[in-house]
Amino acid sequence: MKQLFLIIQPAIFLFIVGACQNSGDSTGQLVDLGKDFEEMLDVPTTEQPSNFQSEDFENPLSNQRMLVKRGALEFESVQLENDYQKIRNFLPHFNAYLESENFSNNDYSSTYQLRIKVPVAQFESLMDTLSSVGKRTTNKSSNAEDVTRSFRDLKATIESKKALENRYRELLSKATQVKDMLEIERNLNDLRNEIEGYEGRFRTLQTDINYSTINLYFFQLKDQKQGLEPSFFNRLTKAFQGGWDLFIWLLLALVRLWPIGVLGVFIWMAIMMVKRKNKSKI
Repeated sequence: MKQLFLIIQPAIFLFIVGACQNSGDSTGQLVDLGKDFEEMLDVPTTEQPSNFQSEDFENPLSNQRMLVKRGALEFESVQLENDYQKIRNFLPHFNAYLESENFSNNDYSSTYQLRIKVPVAQFESLMDTLSSVGKRTTNKSSNAEDVTRSFRDLKATIESKKALENRYRELLSKATQVKDMLEIERNLNDLRNEIEGYEGRFRTLQTDINYSTINLYFFQLKDQKQGLEPSFFNRLTKAFQGGWDLFIWLLLALVRLWPIGVLGVFIWMAIMMVKRKNKSKI
């Protein structure tokens, strides 16, 4: 029996040592998890690191420049409504659409202001076509803004924030205390709001890259509606109307000045009375 105990004694010793090591590893994991909670909860969501690195982000368009093209065009029209309908009719041929429009009319001119969205590949063609519509082009300009860095930064930020969000969810699944759960959920909500804001800006930037903007302004002068000078009779009528308006204005001005006239009469009467008194004394 004593010999049997001596034989199995080393095995028992090794079993006890192995159990102690496993217990130590488990305790270490719990300590590490606690540290993770403390570190993640003490640092604001905007400053917390993530495993994502922007340099590791694989962007299929990394070598392509991101440009936002914008154009402005102004021309004079002889037949305003016809030109307006003509523009609306050929926009679909360029896969373009009218984002907004405004019409204004006064005594001197009628004008249209159109905001057109067109695929970037059709931008130049549409600009040339619009330039040929009116009687004469009075202004034409275009520019291209390089937004490559903004595009990549926004995309990298979104990926980084999402990686951080996944890290929070992992911690939430391992949390055992209610206090930790509530704190992680609060940070998750804040982080989700940030992500949605960045995604909205990113979608807007993508739209601006894919669709160029053309601000179109065209007008028709009233005196040149038919391409002719006003007739002598029309000018005579306007001159007579202007003279009559001037007469009415002067008459109304005199009526408005009646208090000054009354005051002048009183002053004149006072002067006359003083003169009469002086004559009687002499």
